[in-house]
Amino acid sequence: MNEGAPMMYNGGGFDGPGGVYMVQGQARHYPLEMLQVMGGMGGRGGGSPRQGTPRRWQPRKDRQPLKPDNAFGYDSDDSSLSSNASGSNKSSDKGESSSKRERERDGGGAAREWRGRGRRDPRPRRIAPERFLSAAYPFQVKFTPDNLLNGSQYDTLSQEIWDKFMKSQQTEETFRKKMNLWRYLYITIKSIFPRYGLYVVGSTMSGFGLDSSDMDLCLYVRALADLEPRAHALVHLNHILGYIKSFDPSAELIHAKVPILKFRDERNGLQVDLNCNNVVGIRNTNLLYCYSRMDWRVRPLVALTKLWARAHRINDARRRTLSSYALTLMVIHFLQCGTSPAVLPRAGEASRGRAHNRCSLGELFLSMLKYYADFPYEHMAVSVRAARRVPVWECRARAAAQPGADAAHWKLLCVEEPFDLTNTARTVYDPETFEKIVETFRDSHARLAAGLRLQDSWPQR
Repeated sequence: MNEGAPMMYNGGGFDGPGGVYMVQGQARHYPLEMLQVMGGMGGRGGGSPRQGTPRRWQPRKDRQPLKPDNAFGYDSDDSSLSSNASGSNKSSDKGESSSKRERERDGGGAAREWRGRGRRDPRPRRIAPERFLSAAYPFQVKFTPDNLLNGSQYDTLSQEIWDKFMKSQQTEETFRKKMNLWRYLYITIKSIFPRYGLYVVGSTMSGFGLDSSDMDLCLYVRALADLEPRAHALVHLNHILGYIKSFDPSAELIHAKVPILKFRDERNGLQVDLNCNNVVGIRNTNLLYCYSRMDWRVRPLVALTKLWARAHRINDARRRTLSSYALTLMVIHFLQCGTSPAVLPRAGEASRGRAHNRCSLGELFLSMLKYYADFPYEHMAVSVRAARRVPVWECRARAAAQPGADAAHWKLLCVEEPFDLTNTARTVYDPETFEKIVETFRDSHARLAAGLRLQDSWPQR
């Protein structure tokens, strides 16, 4: 994710790939023959070409290109080496002619001693964190879009949403702190465990990060065929835990379905979640990054939904509520099929050529609250992959036929993961917590529709 001039939003959103990188060119080197031709273009002695009767045109005779003494780029008086380089069987003739040229060039003296060229050290390859540190950072928004306000009744709400997003978005300074921490961990872990790979995933790289968001890391180790993936992850996370506790004694390993090592970088104030071999996180990070670039309204809506859910205390998977990833998928799904025309396309489809949705931020946020206040949770699941509501029985049947999947996870609130097709909202398994989440959507929509002020959707004190 890359660095330099800030990204500008306009009325039409993003119109192309992000970032053009300029690499400084190298000095041009001409071969000797070219320099001779360039030097002779001005005639002899640097003057103008000779005047006089023009010569009759005659075709040039085909010249044979000059061959070097050998194919290795250095002078040698070894006849066998010269013959091998030229590929000729006349080694004696080649050797004599080569030695003769050597003596003529050196004034008739003895042939020069062979000296090999010194080898250049290869340019050191930059590691991934350094490439991100030296590239452009495209996420921090510093300009207001042209069509934020459209003269409708939602203008005040749209302005309040935009202001809250601008204050809460992940800044370039925070991003650099995370990249520096990644670089430190990458080098240190590689020096201790050379087989390990370390990747940054989640909102830090997808564009949906808040300045207060955690940093998600994925430790990659080659999987073992005879070891169950969860047990394999726990083994390697326990190896890392001993090192992590050297600078954060309060680090803990959470034995969830996807084990997570949680620790804190006190120097930069960063909370880190480290998983092992959850490579689907790398794929969905790339998917969310693409969605964040498709329309300028996507990132503010996702950021506001996270802040709204956090204020209502329904954004904590450890407390059996919704994770930030599940909330992000819910917002994208709404923008796919909860509005007409759709703001976002189905995963894998191009967004060009579609009818343009001109709803403002305020109108979209209000409509999203209503969409999930009336959502048929008992029968349907949220699906970004299909860009539609998917029957829950279909998800359960697929999970029952898939090895390692659990059909019991598809109950109460169902949000399909686009790649491994699991339920990202499976942490909501308590009926009381589920009712609290649905009631929060209903109550917030009713109060916001009446006042059209952002504070109306926040918890009442």
